[in-house]
Amino acid sequence: MYTDVKTILDDASRNNYGVLAASAINLELARGLIAAADELQSPLIILMGQMQMTKHARADVMVPLIRTLAEETNVPVALILDHGRDWEVITHAYRNGFSSIMIDASAYELEENIRRTKKVIEMCHPQGVAVEAELGHVGQAALGEQTDDSCYTRPEDVTEFLNQTRADCLAIACGTAHGQYPKGVTPEIRFDIIRVVKKVTDVPIALHGGSGSGDENIKKAVEAGINKVNVCTEIFNYVRDEIRKTLEQTPEIDLLSLMSRTEQAAKEIGKHFICLTGSQGKAANFQRKSAFQYGFAQTETDGGE
Repeated sequence: MYTDVKTILDDASRNNYGVLAASAINLELARGLIAAADELQSPLIILMGQMQMTKHARADVMVPLIRTLAEETNVPVALILDHGRDWEVITHAYRNGFSSIMIDASAYELEENIRRTKKVIEMCHPQGVAVEAELGHVGQAALGEQTDDSCYTRPEDVTEFLNQTRADCLAIACGTAHGQYPKGVTPEIRFDIIRVVKKVTDVPIALHGGSGSGDENIKKAVEAGINKVNVCTEIFNYVRDEIRKTLEQTPEIDLLSLMSRTEQAAKEIGKHFICLTGSQGKAANFQRKSAFQYGFAQTETDGGE
């Protein structure tokens, strides 16, 4: 079932659970992740970043692929542009059928962030395309930016930002960062920020930089109010390592079998993170009810011939 992040995350927010948002840049990752969601009957969000599209995963190729796979399952699957910063990339994703767009104007001051976010929403909402925005700034793990207090989301800005933009989901900065943390480093997540933001809005909130955050931290973040958990690096690393192990054990493996193992690895790590978010079984919340009307109007007859 191909849908948008608003449909998925509104339910997650109402029912206090999280949803995995995972990067897929090829057939094997997409099939593996959607297979994980299908097996666990969980909603799923597929991420594609603008750099991923530029370097490898062209939108005109990947969107039909993901949409086809999504329509083969009864679980809701959304596809969102991750961290869209350039207007040209955002409109390209919009034209190519992304069900959702993330506009990341978090590097700007609040007023400019609002202006840029509103521009994207004014384009997307009339066509039923959901929009995620970011308030506060999620930095890069390798640079230690997860510890910069100045980047944290200010709860006092949340109401103004959402009232002016009408974003469907809000990514917040609370101690995580993108990419690979230095060895031995686990982020210190500000659960207090998550709780306060959740209190001041009923809009679903997202945790970016889930990779390397630790299983217990992810569970606690969801308990505190997170509804969308973004994971890229940890999934990519797991699949890469499984490919390496397979090649070391069976160096003469044929390519088709190797790609099947790649898909299986994506399914394994996808199931792991789905269970951390608590979304297993939640696809039942989205099962469509039949709108078919049957029966006949009661009319008086003359009793026939």
